[in-house]
Amino acid sequence: MTLFPRTLLEGRRARIPSPATLFAGAAAMFRSFRNRRSARRLADMPDYLLNDIGLRRDDVHEALNRGWREDPTFQLAIKASRRRRGL
Repeated sequence: MTLFPRTLLEGRRARIPSPATLFAGAAAMFRSFRNRRSARRLADMPDYLLNDIGLRRDDVHEALNRGWREDPTFQLAIKASRRRRGL
């Protein structure tokens, strides 16, 4: 005889993430941390260098002030690409 009903145990197993899911989540968090650090380095660059890669200082600060779930380097790449194409 078990202490928990069978349906409760089955529901619990469904909520436990697999090791692959945990690893993927940890890898995504590490990648996000690394990309955010790279974006902070861009904020330290002089304006003429940012202009060379198609960014403005406001773009960098805006990307860094977004939510922690969003990748700032992805946002900066989109803005630089649009600016280079003249959009």
